[in-house]
Amino acid sequence: MRVDKVIVRAALSTLAAILVLFAVMLLALTFIFPSTMMRITYDLGMDGASVSCAKRAYAQTDETYYIAFATEVAIGSDDDEGIEECGLLFINDDPQAFETYCADYQTKLTGIDGTYEQYVYGQVCLAQYRQGKTAEAVATAFAGLVDKFPQNNAAALLALTAINADDTETVSLVKTEMNELSGKLTTDAERAYLARVIALCERDG
Repeated sequence: MRVDKVIVRAALSTLAAILVLFAVMLLALTFIFPSTMMRITYDLGMDGASVSCAKRAYAQTDETYYIAFATEVAIGSDDDEGIEECGLLFINDDPQAFETYCADYQTKLTGIDGTYEQYVYGQVCLAQYRQGKTAEAVATAFAGLVDKFPQNNAAALLALTAINADDTETVSLVKTEMNELSGKLTTDAERAYLARVIALCERDG
């Protein structure tokens, strides 16, 4: 019996040592090779760890791809705090890099009525809205609408979300911003689309 206990204890000690070494190895790889661990953790379904590694890779390299990856993983896992944090970094840290990345990514999309840029703005503003950050959500939605109002943009998405939630306060805020934008549009198609969304806000606001 005593021999059995010694064997069991030795086995458990060995297993514990292996687990500790494995954890240390993963931690070291996360700090030394975050771009590699970003993919490995994502493939293992560890979305939170994948986002953290992607953010670290972005901090080390300043390559837009990594913060875009972090944003997409956060969106896929419905992590509103992560969507807001990573999405705002994606949009604001280097606006020119963000625009270039979105334009390049757009060429890979087919059959989608809307732009990738507005998709990102929309996901970020909705994440803020779901956290109760109404003013921030409205600001984010309209930040990407400088003298333009394309189809399926973030502001329209926020307006429809607020309408469906019977949130008249947010609908009113969005409508006010839309009215400010209406005189700055240059195409008939955008003016007509904006008028339709405003009409929805007035009907349900």
